[in-house]
Order: sequence, then C-alpha cells, then structure tokens
Amino acid sequence: MTKSNPRQLAALLASASMIGMIAASASADMMPEEMSMSSLQYELLGRDDLWTYKSLDSYSEAPFLSELVAAGELPPVEERLPDEPLVHLSGAMSDGIGEYGGVFRHVIGGRPEGWNWMAGQHQGWGGINMAMQECLVRVGALWQVKAEDQSGPLPNLAKSWEWNDERTQLTLDLVEGARWSDGDPFDAEDVRFWWEDNVQDDNVSGWMSKNGMGEGTTMDVVDDATIRFNFQKPQGPSRVQSLAYIQGCPGPSHVLKNSHPRYNGDATYESYRNALPADQLPAVVLGPWVPVVHRPDEIVIMRRNPYYWKVDEAGNQLPYMNEMHFKLTTWSDRTTQAVAGTGDFSNMENPGNYVAALKQSQAEDSPTKAQFGPRVLSWEIELNFSETVGVEDDVDAEFRGLFRNKDFRVALNHALDRDAIGQSIARGPFSYPYPGGFSTGSPYYDYESTVYYPFDQEKANALLDGLGLSDTDGNGVRNLPGTGSDLEIDLAYDTGEPTDKKQVDAVVSMFGEVGIRILPRALDDIEALADSGNFNMIERRHHWVIPTRQTCDYVPVSIGCPDWHPADDNGNRNLFDWEQEMVDAVNLIQETWDPAEAAEAAKTIQRNWTENAYTIGLTQAPAALLINKRIKNAHPGTPVFMFEWAEDGVVRERLWVASDEQIKELLPGEAPSY
Repeated sequence: MTKSNPRQLAALLASASMIGMIAASASADMMPEEMSMSSLQYELLGRDDLWTYKSLDSYSEAPFLSELVAAGELPPVEERLPDEPLVHLSGAMSDGIGEYGGVFRHVIGGRPEGWNWMAGQHQGWGGINMAMQECLVRVGALWQVKAEDQSGPLPNLAKSWEWNDERTQLTLDLVEGARWSDGDPFDAEDVRFWWEDNVQDDNVSGWMSKNGMGEGTTMDVVDDATIRFNFQKPQGPSRVQSLAYIQGCPGPSHVLKNSHPRYNGDATYESYRNALPADQLPAVVLGPWVPVVHRPDEIVIMRRNPYYWKVDEAGNQLPYMNEMHFKLTTWSDRTTQAVAGTGDFSNMENPGNYVAALKQSQAEDSPTKAQFGPRVLSWEIELNFSETVGVEDDVDAEFRGLFRNKDFRVALNHALDRDAIGQSIARGPFSYPYPGGFSTGSPYYDYESTVYYPFDQEKANALLDGLGLSDTDGNGVRNLPGTGSDLEIDLAYDTGEPTDKKQVDAVVSMFGEVGIRILPRALDDIEALADSGNFNMIERRHHWVIPTRQTCDYVPVSIGCPDWHPADDNGNRNLFDWEQEMVDAVNLIQETWDPAEAAEAAKTIQRNWTENAYTIGLTQAPAALLINKRIKNAHPGTPVFMFEWAEDGVVRERLWVASDEQIKELLPGEAPSY
C-alpha cells in the first residue's frame, strides 16, 4: 500500500508536466506562503481494492427483513439482489464487516424541495440527496485511491465501460437485476428517460446541462443493460466523471413518465418538476435508505431499502444501519450537535465554530473526533458580466461595462485586505487568501500559475482614477463618468451563513476606503437570485476543486452558465477571449488521455481566472470532519471535500455501530410500503 494524502496527490498531478512560469502584470504578486491545516494520513489502495461485482454463495439480510420475508411481505433476499451485486471489499474498510441495526443521525439546515431530482429539485442537502440517489459512476471514494490509479471515476450503476478505437463512442454496461425500492427493475429505460426527457429537454432544468457530456452528444440504448454515448469528437477518460453525482443520477422512469409533458398531454413542465412533492412518501429510490417520514422543519426519517443492490464480502446486504435521521434545524446547529454527541456527523464548514469545536472535541470524554483536511472552502464576489441579463437601467448598464474592464476588477482585488477578512471569520491559522480559480486543496491547484493582486490601496485608487471614477461631488463616494451617479453597487449574500455576513461587512468597509459604496442585500435564497441573473454582485461560498465536477457552475461551457455570465433569452453573450480559453481547457481535460496535458490545461484555467480576476476571491479555509466515535468504518482519512463531499466519501452504506452502542430506532421493524 502507498501512504499519502490529498496534498501528495496534488504534487503527483503537478509533476506530470514541467512547471511553467507566468508573466504576471506589474501589479500582481505571488501568493504568500501557505501553512496547511491538514493532518490527514492514510493508506491508499488500488481502485480494484474498493469494490467489485460478483455472485456469492449465499446472502444475509437485516433480521427484521427476514421476518418480513417469512410473513410473505417481501421476496427472499436472493431475489431482491442482482445476480452479481456490487460487493464492498473488506480491505477498504477501516473496521471491517459490521453489525446490523441502529441509527445514523444527521443535522442539516436545508429543507427538501421534493423527490424529483432529475428535474433539478434538491432534497435538502447535507446527505439526503446522496442517500437516495445512485449514479452511473461514483467519485466520492476516489480519495482512497493511489495517484497512479486515478484513471477516472469508480463504477456504480455502470459496472464497466469501454471506448471504441476512435474514442468517439462510450459503451456502458449497467448492473443487471438491480431494483428500485418499490421492486421495479432498474434498466436502460431509466437511463434513457433521464437523458432524453430530462437532460436533453430544454424545458427541464436538471443538474446536468444539455451539453454536459459534450456538445452534440447523443445516447443510444443497445439493450436493457447497455447504453452508448456518441460524441462529435474524441473524448478522454475524464468525460465519464460527468456521470457521477449530482449530474448522472437517473430517476424512476416508471414513476415519473406519466407526469412528463412528453407522455401526458395534461402535464406541464412545472407540474412535472413538482410531481414528487416532499410530503409524498415513501419516495422511490435506488439508494441505501428511503425517505418514509417528513415532518416539515422537524425531521426526515429514512429506513433501509430492502432492495438495495450492494453487499459486503460475507454476503450481508447493505447498508448495515436500519435508519437515518435528518434533523431540520440550521447548518451551524449541525456542528453544535455533532460536538455534543446528539448528532453523528458534520462537515464543519463554518470557521466561526472551529476554535470552540476543536477544544471540545479534544477533551478525553468527547463523543466526537475531528479531523482537518486541506483548504477546500472558498468565498468570492461574483460580478455580473452580462451586458443585457438583469440590466434594468443606465446605471446597471454602466456597472456591467465597469465589471467587464480588467482594471476595475484588479482595483477591487487591491482594495481587499484578505488577511483581515480571514481573521474576521476565525482567529488563528485557519484562513488563507483566495485569488479565485481552484482552491489550494484541489489536486489541480498550481501555485506558479496563480496570479495574486495583494492589498494595496494606492494601486486600487490609481486604477480607479484612471477609469475616470472620481468623487465629483465631494461626498466620499466616486461617481460614474457616464451617469454621474454615485458608485453604489448592490451586493447580495446569504442571510443563513454568518461567515458570509462577516465577510460582507469587511468588504463594505474596505471598498468604502477607496470610494466605492456597497449596498448589502441580504437574501434567504441566494441561489435563486444567482440562477435568475438579476444581480450586479453576489458574495458566496463557491469553491472549485475538481474541474469535471459541476463544471457549468464555473466556466461558460453552456449558454446558461456560469451564473455571473449567462446568455440572454436569444442565446447571445459576449465571451472574453480568455473565457473561451478556459472553456477549451476544460474540454481538453475531458478529451485527453495524457495526464500531463490535463495538468497543463488546469494551469491554463488557473492562470486565466486569476490574472483576469474572473471573480474577486476573498478567503479560503479548511473544513473538518466531525464524526461520533461510536461510528465504525468512518475511515480516519476521509476528507470533508475532495472528489465529493464527505457524506459520499465516507461511503455511508458500509458504516456500522456495535450492538451495545446502537441508538433506538424510531420506526423499528418497518420497511417502506408502497
């Protein structure tokens, strides 16, 4: 085995090609030295050491399911599993094969929109989505794989795939015999419905964009267990990664077809999106747990899926735990309850909690263990580059012209004291300046390709003066040369995030010192505003770690993205040349089979993003994984966020609790009833 961590993985990726020095502008600088907070150390495995697909001599199940089988309420476990189920291998489990029973307790700040994830609804985040959805491939556990085996995603619903010689066709072999939680077979029709009637339907706003598998890509059904993607030009192994969570997750076509306008003349796209409301239970899923109870603003209860199609090496049908709770409170409360032991898991993402949580978790009698990973949480200001979308008057139009001017964006960078911003959210060594692009915890981050505009009010003022932005009326605020109005810019942020409020307060003060008045705009749903394009500035946490994950959120690979540079209703927008270079670089990462070429393309993205101040980076911080000590198989190396969030990276279906430490279930002996 190889001993490593995410930073070593980053070094291996970077060494795939020669490091090129960048010619930064005179006002730029190199990033200051970073002090890593990560203490993760763990044994890395080969990708084939995690799981496989094979038939076993016999299978076992949770005892209460055996009782339901005996009562004639369920088929025998052998009939509920595929002939060759996915088998989790014991060597990848830190505590080995587990015991059945018990509860896994989550605390989240989200609220379920509904269960139709294919149409873009979320289930409340914090792990509910991932507990329900199974995707064609999986990436969360890739942190456990050696760098030399990082050749694309891990198999899941697609147990294998192959390319034609020209690499213009990708054929995926699906798991045969897997069933939805209501017993209906999963097959290629579910994937076809996801692709043709959701992804490719312009009226459905799903998680994968229409061009998410490349422009002009089509899909064929070869047979019930085989699908094929056809590409317009050769692709690389990274293209398959687009089929992971949250993009490549088919839903139950047998449930949803009759609600889709293509199959039901009385349906609308709005009614289709809301066809599975949050109070319609139980939901039909492929995941290890099924939502069976939803008490708004109180709790979501999930019970084990009797038809789950994965087992351990001893033939025990997974998951080990019978029940999962999602207490609906706040994101800050998630950390509080994890530290107190009333919650079992938290991605500790609010730096304001770090010091107190660390002190409490280090006490001998603490029920929780904490582990910091690399810096993967990043905050930024996004300026709307669209010349038409959200432009309501002459002032908005003049703002957009300023935003598209590099000197203005560089001036904003020089106006920010990022060290002070970082200390405003957490005292101590947690924060590090964020210039934009990849977070420093990303395996694709490259120090030499990062252009940094340090705090320098003199340079900021000189650049603003050069743009004709002077204080003509002497009130301390610069005036727009076109309209003569004060340079007052609205800045939207999320009221539910105290970390964001602190940063906005700092930004207001710092921009004010160079004559720019910021008008904070607190919103309960920042994502809805971002999606609409009707804003000038947004502050939010928007970190990028893996270039093939939700790429449309960051680079204009499709007309509807990113939020800060959308196309208008006619599909028109004026991309910068360097934006197009980033699009080309992303496409190259998707198409190449050469790791050195992919590494160079990532450097192109990082250089163009930071040199042109695509977004105005603020600060970045590590996250810590908090998990109750009673939870077994919670691998000590699991990062909070790398290839995916820790809810997936920890592989929850293999978590277990010893019988003498199990918490009482709220719905003992119950299985989802349809």
